[in-house]
Amino acid sequence: MKELNELTRRLLAEGWSPEDTPPGTHPYKDYYGGWTYTGDAIRAMVWETPCGLLAGGSHFLNGYMSYNGIDWRPENGNPVITCPVFPSEPCPLRDPCLNRERYDLHSDDVIYQCSCHQTDRPYTYAGSVDEAHDRVWKEADELWEVFKAQHKGRVCRHQSHYGRTTKTWQAFYDPTDCARMGCTYCDVLAKETDQHKGNVFYDIRKSWTLKGEGLFPDQPRTVIEKGIKLLKRKASMTICEAIVKYGRHTIEDRVRLNHHHELFFDKTLKIEVINLRAAKVNTRDIKQDLQDIANGIEVIHTIDSEKAAKEQKRARRKAAKEQRIRKVEKMILTQGWEELDDIWKHRATKLLDEDRISELIQAYAAGPQASAQPPVAQISIFAEDAVPSTPEKETHAA
Repeated sequence: MKELNELTRRLLAEGWSPEDTPPGTHPYKDYYGGWTYTGDAIRAMVWETPCGLLAGGSHFLNGYMSYNGIDWRPENGNPVITCPVFPSEPCPLRDPCLNRERYDLHSDDVIYQCSCHQTDRPYTYAGSVDEAHDRVWKEADELWEVFKAQHKGRVCRHQSHYGRTTKTWQAFYDPTDCARMGCTYCDVLAKETDQHKGNVFYDIRKSWTLKGEGLFPDQPRTVIEKGIKLLKRKASMTICEAIVKYGRHTIEDRVRLNHHHELFFDKTLKIEVINLRAAKVNTRDIKQDLQDIANGIEVIHTIDSEKAAKEQKRARRKAAKEQRIRKVEKMILTQGWEELDDIWKHRATKLLDEDRISELIQAYAAGPQASAQPPVAQISIFAEDAVPSTPEKETHAA
């Protein structure tokens, strides 16, 4: 049982019982510590930070924080809100129980939570938390213009970070992110993006040692997987060329992540990204493939592996569908159409056409008649079990 919150204690002291539901509260539940405010009741409240900033109740609708053994929530009269000033050191007006609470998004972006108390002051935008937040981002916009001028405009805001504590901008550049944005002009490259689209292709060379057993020596193995696509969708050739020039480390990190299990358990395994290129379509170098095979290297093309995987998947789906059809047909033949459950009727209409369903229904209707026919006599090799001769044949024999 959760400890009763302050709202519940106050209402119980006023004479309310757990079977009651006071106005503006949800029904009593032990799991939540008793009564809790409804969303409309919280929206109608106005809260105040220790420094005097006003906050509407809508700031406290997305759950609450539990820290230092205390539930910081409206029902306890102490909900917390992010300090809109983003100081480097905690404010001296904070609740002493929150002195060690700190969250570093980045080294230049520190977040502190401030506990609020309910107030009778009417909410106004001037002197509120919302105004303080807007002031922070207005200052960020002004500093961005200065930062952009310092770099002669060759920075992208989508690939930059603003530290609200240090009030500084930092820029980075990863062209693989640009492929998802679809920009028509690149600020970093300072040029229009090419309207022709393509992709980034690369090959992977895997080298490892196959351990021999007994008298068999260790064997070195090398496999090259060619034509791997980096992007799920085609992007401007300008972005693709930028990825080849500036984004090699991103591709290598992705390859290591995809093969981290193999790299961990096989210390002889080495994976290398080779032949990184930007192209509209992937092409094969037959001469290079033959040369690699002659050198004892196994060559695998990704497109061939994908086609084989699709064919296997198509075959599995076809076999599964045929099995479902056989099962539905068996249900109709054994139970009839009228006795089937709705789910089996739905499956039958989905898998079979009307003619086939009618044929199976007729076969089920003919089933009892066929079973009523006299059994066919079986031929026996024993004399005593032979079929007795007719009287006419016995008289003729006499």
